[in-house]
Amino acid sequence: MTDTDQRAFTDQRAFAETVFERNQRRDAEITEALKQENARREAAVKNMYRLRALRLERDQKAKSGH
Repeated sequence: MTDTDQRAFTDQRAFAETVFERNQRRDAEITEALKQENARREAAVKNMYRLRALRLERDQKAKSGH
């Protein structure tokens, strides 16, 4: 291998490593975003059930006249 070939190979390897690292970071960011979205969804569903229970309790009290 000549010096030029070696440099080209080294440059290609560095570029490939940079792309790989960037892809790993992007995958980690996507994974984190999905976790956050799932947590928001779970909180919204939990809140929906809490509000439903409160509404049913209120309606039951109104129905029974208390």
